[in-house]
Amino acid sequence: MIVRPYQEKGVPASLRLLVPAAIVLVAVYVALPLLMAFDRDFTGASIMRGNPDLNPAQLDFVINATVTYTVVLHALSVVLVIWFVLKALKGRRWARVALTVYLIGATLAGFVSAAAGSEYYWAVISADVIHLVMIAALWLPASARAFFAAHRRRPDVAERVGGPVP
Repeated sequence: MIVRPYQEKGVPASLRLLVPAAIVLVAVYVALPLLMAFDRDFTGASIMRGNPDLNPAQLDFVINATVTYTVVLHALSVVLVIWFVLKALKGRRWARVALTVYLIGATLAGFVSAAAGSEYYWAVISADVIHLVMIAALWLPASARAFFAAHRRRPDVAERVGGPVP
């Protein structure tokens, strides 16, 4: 049996779009560090363009540091995207806001990768398009706004425990 988190509580189609978008985004987030790790010449050429004075030992260190940084950053991004999407599909408003803030930050951070060279444009452009699609799905459709508005009211303590507090 396949469990789909968006089958509960009538999640609108626009928000169901978050699931395939997140899957593609995770694939991009995983592909870039893998490419950088397995094609060290690719990574080294990018680094040498910005730092032509590095000797081979320094270049090797910088490649390792860059790949490690990219792996950690993208692994954290994968965890955050999955967690925020799952929580947003349950109607959590904080997850909608947090995912939006994350996506805006990730879009802006993509400019750092783009500045590193045109060989990174495929990752930057594809990720940024997905970021913008996800932001639009979270905020633009009336059905998405209504879904989060319906989850807005939380019962106070008295309602949760079954009666008024004396």
